[in-house]
Amino acid sequence: MAQSAYAGPASVIYSPIVEYREWEFELKSGVQDWGNRDEGERAAKLAVGYGVAPRWGVEVEAEYSQTPGHVAHVEEFEFENIFQLTEHGEHWLDAGIFAELEHNRLENMNTAVLGPMFQTETGHTQTNLNIYLKRRLSALPEGDEAGEEDGGARNEVVYQAQWKYNLDPRFQPGLQSFGSLGDPAHLHSQELKIGPALFGVTSLGNGRNLRYNAALMGGLTRGTPDTTFRMQLEYEFY
Repeated sequence: MAQSAYAGPASVIYSPIVEYREWEFELKSGVQDWGNRDEGERAAKLAVGYGVAPRWGVEVEAEYSQTPGHVAHVEEFEFENIFQLTEHGEHWLDAGIFAELEHNRLENMNTAVLGPMFQTETGHTQTNLNIYLKRRLSALPEGDEAGEEDGGARNEVVYQAQWKYNLDPRFQPGLQSFGSLGDPAHLHSQELKIGPALFGVTSLGNGRNLRYNAALMGGLTRGTPDTTFRMQLEYEFY
């Protein structure tokens, strides 16, 4: 079976800002359409990140997933890099580059992800937009001849967007959205989900922070799960 085209329930939206020498321990999890035997999924990711250089951060993570009627299993390993291109706050727009290698151990499939990241802050608001090109480096599994038509195209353009209002550091309401435009040779709205989100951060002293965000999103295209709930919990320290 080809990889699903849609963003998984444990997907997150990254910032182009790198915190030099900061460690991050993260739990990312979510569930989508669990009552749908064909499309339902719940997943969790455990990740460790570190600010290697003033403008370079890395993260390694393992994804644990389950579909209705099947046992849970470790599905994927990911190695992520964020390269910060601009000095934070120096210009009206902060920019970076995201680069990732994924290995799906169940399908023995490798994928590369590369693209620009943008962030702007105005008054009490922050807006992010990331646009990635995903390229499948491996052939589709044997017996999946229909994969190209069912979302297994070798190349895919995906995007992530979020907006939040800094009402209080511990409580910031906003919106999150994930989408796919499919094969760049035939762009169309293959996936789009959007919904309300909450963000927050609490200082634990001595450079330690506990950060969270969560969103409940509805699907707006036929190729998108009807309902997705996702959350991220992050412990940061130097």
